[in-house]
Amino acid sequence: MPHEKKRLSLQQHLLTMKKAILFAAITLLAVGCKKPMTYGRLDVEIDYSINQQALITDSLCFVNEAENHFLINEIQWFVSRIELHSVNGDWVEYAQDAHYIDTDIPESQHLHWNSIPTGQYDKFRFTFGLNEDDNRTGRFVNPPESNMFWPNPLGGGYHYMKLNGKWCADNGELAPLNVHLGIGQNADHSSFYQNYFIVEQPVALTIAENQSQVRLTMVIDNWFRNPNLYDFDFWGGSIMQNQAAQQALKENGGDVFQIQVIRHEFTHIGIRHTPFAFGILPTAANAVFRYAIRIEDTALFSQ
Repeated sequence: MPHEKKRLSLQQHLLTMKKAILFAAITLLAVGCKKPMTYGRLDVEIDYSINQQALITDSLCFVNEAENHFLINEIQWFVSRIELHSVNGDWVEYAQDAHYIDTDIPESQHLHWNSIPTGQYDKFRFTFGLNEDDNRTGRFVNPPESNMFWPNPLGGGYHYMKLNGKWCADNGELAPLNVHLGIGQNADHSSFYQNYFIVEQPVALTIAENQSQVRLTMVIDNWFRNPNLYDFDFWGGSIMQNQAAQQALKENGGDVFQIQVIRHEFTHIGIRHTPFAFGILPTAANAVFRYAIRIEDTALFSQ
């Protein structure tokens, strides 16, 4: 009887030991089969449209909803706090918190975003202009960004946008058109108003291991259309000290921007045969099973 109890106790011990080893083996396999994190790239192309056509600078061929005839010489602006929303609920931020864009600088029309976790994304979000944390006087020390300074008496920091051109005033003459957005102020400059705004749009975007591309289009007409009919003859050509005009443009900004997926470049996504994931660990797991069997055989043989 003592011998039988000893044998039964040993078998129970071996069974417990085998369960522990089996659990360890399964854990090793689960870790080994986990896919490594992969990253892709995104190119954001900046574009402009007006009167349902591409922007042509220095050409007096555009008409807004108020029937002002005008031309555009240049558009300079800041986009900041760019983010992508993953279908799993995470927001991924662009490392550079502000990007300067200029119609006269072709390379500024592309924003290159590296090291984005691969996967599916359903929202694109950014700030037009600069928020309070980003809009600090002296932040940009070199042109062209430094040329966007906003005078300290008017609130300081930098322009959100300069849209410069000319329009045919009601007297028939060409008048300067300087649609400049930044910090607004009241009449005696005792109060200031933030005129940046956040744009968030749905997008069906796949980030693969190569490069994907989206186009961010500024629909210039919409600055002057909805919900506020913006008449150059009423507001005039310079609005830096006119908060009511800036507020009207801010409210119109909700549908100024459109995002469109241009291209996905996919790599072949199959099993990644890494030595760690599919070589060593299954072998190790098999060795664990074999070791468990050897333990049991040796123990029973020695009884």
